[in-house]
Amino acid sequence: MVLDIMFEKNLANPFTKKSVKEGILLKQTSSFQRWKRRYFKLRGRTLYYAKDSKSLIFDEVDLSDASVAETSTKNINNSFTVITPFRKLILCAENRKEMEDWIGAIKSVQKWDLNETTQFNMEHFSGMHNWYACSHARPTFCNVCREALSGVTSHGLSCEVCKFKAHKRCAVRATNNCKWTTLASVANDIIEDEDGVRMPHQWLEGNLPVSAKCAVCDKTCGSVRKLQDWRCLWCKAIVHSSCKEHLGKMCPLGACRVSIIPPTALNSIDSDGFWKATSPVSCASPLLVFVNSKSGDNQGVKFLRKFKQFLNPAQVFDLMNGGPQLGLRLFQKFSTFRILVCGGDGSVGWVLSEIDKLGLHKQCQLGVLPLGTGNDLARVLGWGSLCDDDAQLLQILEKLERATTKMLDRWSILTYESPKHSPPPVREDENGEPRIQMHISQYADSVAFHLAKILESDKHCDVISSAKFLCLSVNDFVTEVGKAYERAAENREEADNMAKKCSMLNEKLDSLVRALNEESLALLTPSPRNLHPDSALKENGKELNEKDDVAKMFQSKEQLILRANSLKKALKQIIEQAEKVVDEQNKQTEAFSNPATSPSLKESSEDFNKELERMASRRGTVSSTTSSIILDRPYSFSHLHFADDSVQFLERCTMNNYFGIGLDAKISLEFNNKRDEHPKKCSSRTRNMMWYGVLGTKELLQKTYKNLEQRVKLECDGVAISLPSLQGIAVLNIPSYAGGINFWGGTKEDNNFGAPSFDDKKLEVVAVFGSIQMAMSRVINLQHHRIAQCRAVKITILGEEGVPVQVDGEAWVQPPGVLMIQHKNRAQMLTRDRAFESTLKSWEDKRKVENYRAVPRPRLHSQQSMEYLTEEELAHLQQLAGSAENLISRIRDAAKSHKAIEQELAHAVNGSFGVLSDVFSNKLNNSPELLSRNAAVDVVISVKALYTESRAFMGIKQHWETPQEEEGLLCAINGLSQDLHKLSDIHWITHIIKSAVEENSDVSVKGSLKLRIISKPKKEKEKCQKQKSNSSLTVDKWGTEEVAAWLEVLGLGEYKEIFIRHDIQGSELVLLERRDLKDLGIAKVGHMKRILQGIKDITSSV
Repeated sequence: MVLDIMFEKNLANPFTKKSVKEGILLKQTSSFQRWKRRYFKLRGRTLYYAKDSKSLIFDEVDLSDASVAETSTKNINNSFTVITPFRKLILCAENRKEMEDWIGAIKSVQKWDLNETTQFNMEHFSGMHNWYACSHARPTFCNVCREALSGVTSHGLSCEVCKFKAHKRCAVRATNNCKWTTLASVANDIIEDEDGVRMPHQWLEGNLPVSAKCAVCDKTCGSVRKLQDWRCLWCKAIVHSSCKEHLGKMCPLGACRVSIIPPTALNSIDSDGFWKATSPVSCASPLLVFVNSKSGDNQGVKFLRKFKQFLNPAQVFDLMNGGPQLGLRLFQKFSTFRILVCGGDGSVGWVLSEIDKLGLHKQCQLGVLPLGTGNDLARVLGWGSLCDDDAQLLQILEKLERATTKMLDRWSILTYESPKHSPPPVREDENGEPRIQMHISQYADSVAFHLAKILESDKHCDVISSAKFLCLSVNDFVTEVGKAYERAAENREEADNMAKKCSMLNEKLDSLVRALNEESLALLTPSPRNLHPDSALKENGKELNEKDDVAKMFQSKEQLILRANSLKKALKQIIEQAEKVVDEQNKQTEAFSNPATSPSLKESSEDFNKELERMASRRGTVSSTTSSIILDRPYSFSHLHFADDSVQFLERCTMNNYFGIGLDAKISLEFNNKRDEHPKKCSSRTRNMMWYGVLGTKELLQKTYKNLEQRVKLECDGVAISLPSLQGIAVLNIPSYAGGINFWGGTKEDNNFGAPSFDDKKLEVVAVFGSIQMAMSRVINLQHHRIAQCRAVKITILGEEGVPVQVDGEAWVQPPGVLMIQHKNRAQMLTRDRAFESTLKSWEDKRKVENYRAVPRPRLHSQQSMEYLTEEELAHLQQLAGSAENLISRIRDAAKSHKAIEQELAHAVNGSFGVLSDVFSNKLNNSPELLSRNAAVDVVISVKALYTESRAFMGIKQHWETPQEEEGLLCAINGLSQDLHKLSDIHWITHIIKSAVEENSDVSVKGSLKLRIISKPKKEKEKCQKQKSNSSLTVDKWGTEEVAAWLEVLGLGEYKEIFIRHDIQGSELVLLERRDLKDLGIAKVGHMKRILQGIKDITSSV
């Protein structure tokens, strides 16, 4: 009885309620973490699963108190975890879109009523956290229960948008206070004043980064012992709890304010369910971000999360989850906006195609962040070949704001497939002689179809195309009639059959024209209104316009009737001629000859062509010319210029980078097939490049298209090109091909060709001779076989087999026919201008120096300032200047190989150099009377600033090419420190350099070159004596002072300040590991080993 009740309970929900979502997922089992396929149904707040959809018994999971999170940082296998108070379910979806749909559906049933039809796929705008499981390198605390995350690695859940931390058990109790996205999510915190609606700070408590300082008091914030102090999710400002009231209420949105759409700008939804954004005052050109989460070995997931942290999550979209339409619809009301596509060339083409559909090319500028395999467009635009470090996103956003705009030519790839003429079936007669079974009815159907198209269509290209096919059909018909006449003497029955087929064709044509005549008579009958002129005079202008339209319709119908009658007449001539010859052959079978028949057949074909030409001429002068060309040479239609509308082309795709046919296209096609069959084998950029190499080597042996010049014909700007022996043809729009190859060879113009460019509406055509040439192009920049530089390309594929072609890496097999490349439109692309960046940085550095000089500094009073330096004082100052010049010289040398030095120390170097140049410009002629004390103070202040920033920079982790380079800088800094110390003996300058001397006495520059040579026994003895002084307290009771003293014992006193700033006491000291020391800024391996060994010694002694 109990089992029956349980069975009925399990069956109740799966079959009585409507499913929110259902489908196949992989479920991880407890045995060896294997995956098994299960069918899942989400109904109400319960998740059911079984072996398949037809199962009667479903297992159930209550979602009332459940949370859902992605299982890892990169999440390559698209898995997620459903966490309940009693169990944990790890599931895996087929792709990321399917995974996010399931996560969104589970969130929806938790937040909204079951009967509510809210768009749960827009969880961006709901305030709910987006969890993923991760580990942390330093002690981290739960924002719900305020306790530390478990384990040495602090494993737990983190929100990918706001970095809210939580235990897995606490996630369900987290408040829905994720980063704001819309005006409704800000709610009561909004600030309203006379200028409109303003946005306040949005604070999150604790878990602050290393070296965080308060924006109000400039003191250290955060702690590794508890959850304390606050961080704004928008402007990234960090404040103490006591200082928060002293910071302004309105949020300035931080360094990315130019790119951010504030939540206050998203305040309504249009009739189609899309959010509408109003243009904010603070953001004239906001940034729309598209990320391909599959690109770069799933690195796109990390970039997706980073962009949501820096910008409004509502302006960041995953291309794998819905495509670009949603984002473009959100931004389409802006007069100008920028787009950043994070992915490969295929992702860029996808977004540009969607921009074409919405007509937004005039409003938006598009930049590229390279995450894919080839990234040719990103290389040309100056964004590099690959970006795999999400820590550099702030710098990337800054560079994007300073980018310039260039126009990118885009080209339509038009295709036309030649009609397939299947040969008539051959069969044996009773005597064993082959004869052709002629299907005249097929020709009749073809003629009727195209004739109807001519009569009904008002499009010039349709009429001409149908005329061409009619011409081909009639010529084939005449040929078959001729073949029948040749055998009519031997087989009278076959000739009779021909006569019947011709009669049937005549009847079909008569019926078609009869129907057309009936329609035209109905239209040409005058209406009663036209019979009364008085009433016609009373009609308004609108009715008069309707009369004009009807009159035009009458003229068009009259022309169509004339066409039909002419075609009917031509066809009747052919049929009559056929009947006449058949009758003659019946009377004189022995006198039949082929030459007597051929002229008559040829004559009727020419009559037909003339009639068709005359009919087409009524559509206009241009139509007459084109029709004449078609009808004169029906079988050589491929020789026509493709600009004519004689063939109805279809746009297959749009080219942004390059087009290839032959060898390279086959390699791309095989790679795409391999990737579709085995996605895991092509999951990284390195693997993809290896596969390209393997497939290229295979073609080196096979040489599938070694005679491609015999299978294709090439025309450039209407001029036929004689091709050499080759295996492929490349048509380039940008000077980067197949992952960075400059196939054109060079970037400058010469006597024959202009400089290649992607904004000149020209294409570069190059020959591909083989795999070796393509491989060598990656190593050596050679000039290849240039075919042409033109504005339009036409390629005719001959024969019966197709040829592989590829556009921007996407390949397919193109059947025989015509390929045409012509200009489509132009897109605004954001390009990185390094010269502009350098100029702007120099200007900013100059402004910093000017602002620095404008800041009030300690000055001498008037009586002292009038005095001049003594000889001894001048000597000390000149020695200081020499040390400063030595340091400046070494910094400039090191900056050639380390860009970080230039970025961090440029303003200090320029400021010091400027002051030294002004004061000591004529130092050889200077005498003590000519150098005032005020000038000396300027020198000391500028040199002190240089010393301070250089010393701080050397304390940061750096990678040096040689040890001598680092030692040279350290030596110069130490020398400058000693010279500053010497100046402290001068009474009137002591108060200026006192702070620098104190800093130098507290913390020495790391890696000082002055080493005391002490014998090992003596060192051990001193070490033991110093440790005994701290032995009065156990290690776990040490404070920051004891930890600092312990560092002095190890000879690593330069790290005291770092340990004190992070409040590292004895209890935290014994738990430190190598990665914790890295996070603290200790970069040298030797220093880390000494600290870890010291920790081991003090723990073992206890």
